[in-house]
Amino acid sequence: MGGNSGISLAMAKPFAAEGAKVVITGRRQQAIDDALWEIGPDAVGVQGDVGKLADLDRLAAEVKRQFGSIDVYVANVSVNVIGPFEAVTNGSSTRYSTST
Repeated sequence: MGGNSGISLAMAKPFAAEGAKVVITGRRQQAIDDALWEIGPDAVGVQGDVGKLADLDRLAAEVKRQFGSIDVYVANVSVNVIGPFEAVTNGSSTRYSTST
């Protein structure tokens, strides 16, 4: 989640290759470190859980501190909810969070 694997990592690599300053986030520092090695030396990783508002605030503060602003923001996350589509709400993903 947040750029350290899957589609998010695949999107971060070409941005970095074109010279963009890339910031990724994820819950596990080792996964972030592995992704940063793949993305390149100018990428930045911030450990956190995007499901926690305090972590998002810390991420935003770090981006502002290092870069001043954001030109492109990519939020890529997926959640499997079993049931009718009409039952999916903004809070559905919190039922599946692995963090507390």
